[in-house]
Amino acid sequence: MSDFVHLHLHTEYSLLDGATRIDKLFSTCKEKGMDAVAITDHGNMYGTLYFAEEAKKAGIKYIIGCEMYVCDDYKEKTGKQNYDHLVLLCKNKKGYKNLIKLDSIAYVDGFHYKPRIDYKTLKEHSEGLICLSACLAGRVAKRLLENDYEGAKQVASMLKDTYGEDFYLEIQDHNLPEQKRINPMLIKLSKELSIPLVATNDVHYLERDDAEMQDVVMCISMKTTIDDPTRLKMESDQSYLKSPDEMKTLFSHIPEAVENTKKIADKVEEEVFNLTKKGDPIRDDSLIPNYVPDDGSTSKEYLKRLAEDGLRKRYDVITKEIRERFDYEFDVISSMGFCDYYLIVWDFI
Repeated sequence: MSDFVHLHLHTEYSLLDGATRIDKLFSTCKEKGMDAVAITDHGNMYGTLYFAEEAKKAGIKYIIGCEMYVCDDYKEKTGKQNYDHLVLLCKNKKGYKNLIKLDSIAYVDGFHYKPRIDYKTLKEHSEGLICLSACLAGRVAKRLLENDYEGAKQVASMLKDTYGEDFYLEIQDHNLPEQKRINPMLIKLSKELSIPLVATNDVHYLERDDAEMQDVVMCISMKTTIDDPTRLKMESDQSYLKSPDEMKTLFSHIPEAVENTKKIADKVEEEVFNLTKKGDPIRDDSLIPNYVPDDGSTSKEYLKRLAEDGLRKRYDVITKEIRERFDYEFDVISSMGFCDYYLIVWDFI
């Protein structure tokens, strides 16, 4: 595995925020000598399966994650936007199921401006997950920016209590003054609490020249123009997919923070999804309940018999064209593992 692994990366599925195209990401990783990479889109997991499929085709290890929006109580939905960022990575299938659960709670129960979760619920679904303290919008970094070192220490201790040895203090350097100010404090915090540092680049686009495109995307998101002097903008052109050498140079004073990216990637099990070498899902672990026909036949045999009966009812003459279409459609349903689903829906209809 390469000396550095990107563990904080936003694809185009970080809607109107990220501009990293999945269909171009893995060829760029290969060009820059990287054989593993994570996806951590803002508040959603829309792109995870596509990401994993493309990674598998390219022969690159995929790490599924999400940059969550976290508040004190997700049930509280009054007042202004109030949340922190936190990066979660799936270590194994249990972690993946927990991350799905957290993301579902965030959207269904916690949505207020953003899909939010709270720290109590994080603790209830922490198994199998690796946690990074996130960027300047993370609670640890926010406390440090407010010169509240003890407050940052309390938050870091709480997260360490939740995730144990799978909690890392995330350190970034996009040549921003705020990062320059808090990074020494993050290093101090790491030593005092024995929490390892991990170096990340907050990737939003593939190449440095793409910074202008990212700026336009943000303008669309905020319904403004690039000429608006009052608009929010990224004050750096450093949020691109940097090479391992660039990251090692950037963090040469704390090489262990770069080394820890590989250690984290090594913790992650090879397969969260069941995929073939071509990246196609192997649908042998369906979550759909089983339908058991009364006559002892399989669900596929039973559905085909019902479908054949329906075909004869609807057509006086079954032409070659109708038969070919029937066979094709049925093959799609059965090959994707949906026979039980169709029978369950047929049963209650």
